[in-house]
Amino acid sequence: MPCNLNFNQCNSFRNFPRPIFNCYQNFLALLNQSGTTIINPVVESSSIISDATAQTILQNSNVLSNTAFSQGSAIFYNNLGAYTLVNGRYMINYNINATIASNGLSSYGIYLNGVLLPSSLSSVSGTASASATHSGSSFVEITAPTGEITIRNANSTSQVLNSGNISITKIV
Repeated sequence: MPCNLNFNQCNSFRNFPRPIFNCYQNFLALLNQSGTTIINPVVESSSIISDATAQTILQNSNVLSNTAFSQGSAIFYNNLGAYTLVNGRYMINYNINATIASNGLSSYGIYLNGVLLPSSLSSVSGTASASATHSGSSFVEITAPTGEITIRNANSTSQVLNSGNISITKIV
Protein backbone atom coordinates (compact mmCIF):
# COMPACT_ATOMS: atom_id res chain seq x y z
CA MET A 1 0.00 0.00 0.00
CA PRO A 2 1.44 3.43 -0.84
CA CYS A 3 2.55 5.66 1.97
CA ASN A 4 1.11 9.13 2.29
CA LEU A 5 1.95 11.99 4.60
CA ASN A 6 -1.44 11.88 6.35
CA PHE A 7 -0.49 8.44 7.72
CA ASN A 8 -3.98 7.08 7.04
CA GLN A 9 -2.60 4.51 4.59
CA CYS A 10 0.61 3.83 6.44
CA ASN A 11 0.47 0.66 8.47
CA SER A 12 3.80 1.17 10.13
CA PHE A 13 4.09 2.77 13.52
CA ARG A 14 7.34 4.75 13.75
CA ASN A 15 9.02 1.86 15.58
CA PHE A 16 7.44 -1.02 13.66
CA PRO A 17 9.34 -3.12 12.79
CA ARG A 18 12.09 -0.57 13.32
CA PRO A 19 12.31 3.12 12.54
CA ILE A 20 13.82 2.87 9.08
CA PHE A 21 12.26 2.99 5.64
CA ASN A 22 8.73 3.83 6.82
CA CYS A 23 6.28 6.70 6.51
CA TYR A 24 7.63 8.53 9.53
CA GLN A 25 11.12 8.64 7.99
CA ASN A 26 9.69 9.87 4.68
CA PHE A 27 7.77 12.59 6.53
CA LEU A 28 10.93 13.68 8.41
CA ALA A 29 12.88 13.76 5.15
CA LEU A 30 10.21 16.04 3.63
CA LEU A 31 10.19 18.38 6.65
CA ASN A 32 13.97 18.58 6.68
CA GLN A 33 14.04 18.99 2.90
CA SER A 34 16.36 16.04 2.75
CA GLY A 35 16.56 13.53 -0.03
CA THR A 36 18.12 10.92 2.23
CA THR A 37 16.49 7.52 2.05
CA ILE A 38 17.26 4.97 4.72
CA ILE A 39 17.12 1.38 3.51
CA ASN A 40 17.06 -1.78 5.59
CA PRO A 41 20.40 -3.59 5.47
CA VAL A 42 20.55 -6.79 3.49
CA VAL A 43 21.18 -9.75 5.80
CA GLU A 44 21.99 -12.98 4.03
CA SER A 45 20.35 -16.01 5.59
CA SER A 46 22.77 -18.86 6.31
CA SER A 47 22.14 -22.18 8.01
CA ILE A 48 23.23 -25.79 7.91
CA ILE A 49 21.68 -29.00 9.19
CA SER A 50 23.79 -32.15 9.45
CA ASP A 51 22.96 -35.74 10.40
CA ALA A 52 25.36 -38.02 12.25
CA THR A 53 25.18 -41.80 11.81
CA ALA A 54 26.58 -44.59 14.01
CA GLN A 55 30.28 -44.11 14.79
CA THR A 56 32.86 -44.60 17.50
CA ILE A 57 34.36 -41.30 18.59
CA LEU A 58 37.77 -41.21 20.24
CA GLN A 59 38.55 -38.92 23.18
CA ASN A 60 38.50 -35.24 22.08
CA SER A 61 37.51 -36.21 18.52
CA ASN A 62 34.83 -34.57 16.41
CA VAL A 63 31.38 -35.92 15.67
CA LEU A 64 31.34 -36.60 11.92
CA SER A 65 28.16 -35.79 10.05
CA ASN A 66 26.66 -35.51 6.59
CA THR A 67 25.12 -32.25 5.42
CA ALA A 68 21.37 -32.63 4.97
CA PHE A 69 20.63 -28.97 4.21
CA SER A 70 22.79 -25.93 3.57
CA GLN A 71 21.83 -22.36 2.70
CA GLY A 72 23.93 -19.22 2.32
CA SER A 73 27.66 -18.67 2.26
CA ALA A 74 28.53 -17.93 5.91
CA ILE A 75 28.91 -21.54 7.09
CA PHE A 76 31.31 -24.08 5.59
CA TYR A 77 31.57 -27.77 6.57
CA ASN A 78 34.78 -29.70 5.85
CA ASN A 79 33.37 -33.27 6.23
CA LEU A 80 35.79 -33.86 9.14
CA GLY A 81 33.44 -32.50 11.81
CA ALA A 82 34.53 -28.84 11.65
CA TYR A 83 32.26 -25.95 10.70
CA THR A 84 33.94 -22.68 9.68
CA LEU A 85 31.79 -19.62 10.42
CA VAL A 86 32.40 -16.11 9.09
CA ASN A 87 32.09 -13.23 11.56
CA GLY A 88 28.59 -12.76 12.95
CA ARG A 89 26.21 -14.24 15.52
CA TYR A 90 25.08 -17.86 15.41
CA MET A 91 22.76 -20.26 17.21
CA ILE A 92 24.17 -23.79 17.43
CA ASN A 93 22.14 -26.85 18.48
CA TYR A 94 22.94 -30.54 18.69
CA ASN A 95 21.02 -33.70 19.65
CA ILE A 96 22.81 -37.01 20.10
CA ASN A 97 21.72 -40.55 20.92
CA ALA A 98 24.71 -42.43 22.28
CA THR A 99 25.84 -45.36 24.42
CA ILE A 100 27.39 -44.83 27.84
CA ALA A 101 31.12 -45.60 27.69
CA SER A 102 33.04 -48.16 29.77
CA ASN A 103 33.84 -45.55 32.43
CA GLY A 104 30.10 -45.00 33.09
CA LEU A 105 29.96 -41.60 31.38
CA SER A 106 28.77 -40.16 28.10
CA SER A 107 29.69 -36.56 27.39
CA TYR A 108 29.52 -34.21 24.37
CA GLY A 109 29.91 -30.46 23.91
CA ILE A 110 30.32 -27.59 21.48
CA TYR A 111 33.87 -26.32 20.97
CA LEU A 112 34.76 -22.90 19.56
CA ASN A 113 38.29 -22.77 18.13
CA GLY A 114 39.21 -25.84 20.21
CA VAL A 115 37.82 -24.52 23.51
CA LEU A 116 34.75 -26.10 25.15
CA LEU A 117 31.77 -23.77 25.61
CA PRO A 118 30.85 -24.85 29.17
CA SER A 119 27.12 -24.11 28.83
CA SER A 120 26.90 -26.54 25.90
CA LEU A 121 28.27 -29.58 27.76
CA SER A 122 25.87 -32.51 28.12
CA SER A 123 26.93 -35.39 30.39
CA VAL A 124 25.09 -38.56 31.37
CA SER A 125 26.31 -41.15 33.85
CA GLY A 126 25.05 -44.68 34.23
CA THR A 127 25.71 -48.31 33.40
CA ALA A 128 28.14 -48.97 30.56
CA SER A 129 26.39 -49.77 27.25
CA ALA A 130 23.11 -48.15 28.36
CA SER A 131 21.50 -45.52 26.14
CA ALA A 132 22.12 -41.81 26.68
CA THR A 133 20.46 -38.81 25.07
CA HIS A 134 22.32 -35.52 24.78
CA SER A 135 21.25 -32.07 23.67
CA GLY A 136 23.02 -28.78 23.85
CA SER A 137 22.89 -25.33 22.39
CA SER A 138 24.91 -22.18 22.45
CA PHE A 139 24.75 -18.66 21.12
CA VAL A 140 28.13 -17.73 19.64
CA GLU A 141 29.51 -14.46 18.32
CA ILE A 142 32.45 -14.71 15.92
CA THR A 143 34.38 -11.43 15.99
CA ALA A 144 37.45 -12.60 14.05
CA PRO A 145 37.15 -13.06 10.28
CA THR A 146 36.33 -16.75 10.90
CA GLY A 147 35.85 -19.21 13.74
CA GLU A 148 35.70 -23.01 13.91
CA ILE A 149 32.88 -24.92 15.61
CA THR A 150 33.01 -28.64 16.40
CA ILE A 151 30.85 -31.04 18.40
CA ARG A 152 33.22 -33.33 20.29
CA ASN A 153 33.48 -36.28 22.61
CA ALA A 154 34.19 -34.57 25.95
CA ASN A 155 34.70 -37.88 27.78
CA SER A 156 38.10 -39.24 28.84
CA THR A 157 37.51 -42.41 26.79
CA SER A 158 36.03 -43.31 23.40
CA GLN A 159 32.25 -43.35 23.01
CA VAL A 160 29.74 -44.86 20.61
CA LEU A 161 27.35 -42.44 18.94
CA ASN A 162 24.20 -44.05 17.50
CA SER A 163 22.65 -41.05 15.73
CA GLY A 164 22.44 -37.29 15.98
CA ASN A 165 21.88 -33.98 14.29
CA ILE A 166 23.54 -30.60 14.33
CA SER A 167 22.07 -27.28 13.23
CA ILE A 168 23.79 -23.93 12.92
CA THR A 169 21.93 -20.75 11.98
CA LYS A 170 23.41 -17.31 11.40
CA ILE A 171 21.31 -14.75 13.23
CA VAL A 172 23.12 -11.56 12.16
